[in-house]
Amino acid sequence: MVTLAEDLHFNIITPLTPTYYPNDVNLRPDILDIALMKGVTLKLSYIEPLQCLNSDHRPVLMRLGSLIGDCPPTVKTITNWQKVSIALEKIDTVILNSIPNDIVSTDDIDNAIGALTNHIRTVVDDSSRIVPANSDRKELPRDVRELIRAKNAALRLASKYPHVRIGPMRVLSNVK
Repeated sequence: MVTLAEDLHFNIITPLTPTYYPNDVNLRPDILDIALMKGVTLKLSYIEPLQCLNSDHRPVLMRLGSLIGDCPPTVKTITNWQKVSIALEKIDTVILNSIPNDIVSTDDIDNAIGALTNHIRTVVDDSSRIVPANSDRKELPRDVRELIRAKNAALRLASKYPHVRIGPMRVLSNVK
């Protein structure tokens, strides 16, 4: 297959871990799922088998993205909208006081719109903070973290002994 792929200028894409776990203990796990790509202008972001305990075959997720601009952002902005709302309710501010009560020309309208827009931008900026993009979850309670650890341990156990059928209810009872 490798020779054929080289002759036809195909790329062979496979996950790094097995996708098939036979029920027969005499057979070894194997990679059944491959992708052949030729002339695809998308970059392979990742390919991985998904955990699926009710089958001897694991489905594979392959994500493709553009060659440029496909990198996820490293930081994100979190805004406290409650703080924004409270700050915008205050009408006695330097910026808002600079808007004249009598607007008579288009220049006055433009200046008032500019002042109001700057005020809103300032309030939002003051109520926002920049954090790393991967810190999108709050700290989980200890009991939830223990349940997640138990679930992951059950998944690891199931992948070590793929010939043993473990139903979802059996796994859930082990987690409890």
